[in-house]
Amino acid sequence: MKRSRRNSCQRLNQSSSSAKDERKYWRLLWHMARRMTIDLPGKKWCDYWHTHFDMEGRGQRSRFEHRKHIRPLMLAFARAKSELAHQSTPYQIFACIDPSDPGSNALFVHTPNPQTDFPAVFEEYEFTATCPPLLMGLIDIMQYQIGFLTRQGKIHYLVVVR
Repeated sequence: MKRSRRNSCQRLNQSSSSAKDERKYWRLLWHMARRMTIDLPGKKWCDYWHTHFDMEGRGQRSRFEHRKHIRPLMLAFARAKSELAHQSTPYQIFACIDPSDPGSNALFVHTPNPQTDFPAVFEEYEFTATCPPLLMGLIDIMQYQIGFLTRQGKIHYLVVVR
């Protein structure tokens, strides 16, 4: 009897620990999104500078987890857009969302630079007036435009400011 109680307590502590880790993970991720800054004057220029919001690939667990990771990405997008609106340097800001690989989802900033062409051209993408199911309720189509590209049988989304 004592043995089974002990095992139950160990399992409870292990699940509490993982629940605690999960809360800490989300707290840090949202903190990162809320504190997002680009600091363009400090960088001088951005050659497709980007940041990922699911480095651990947790969005692979389920569509629900994937959508949970898109929320902080879009908050960071809005913060960066607001910050960059006050810059004199021309810039592009966009998000790439990969339905089959959530770890690849990223927020990008691109400016004139000595490395690559500016502005980036997205002529391969087809822009639509409707929101795909993965992004429904996460992206305001009045503020953002969504493009999609099918490459090797996989869809990729591009979110740009209108």
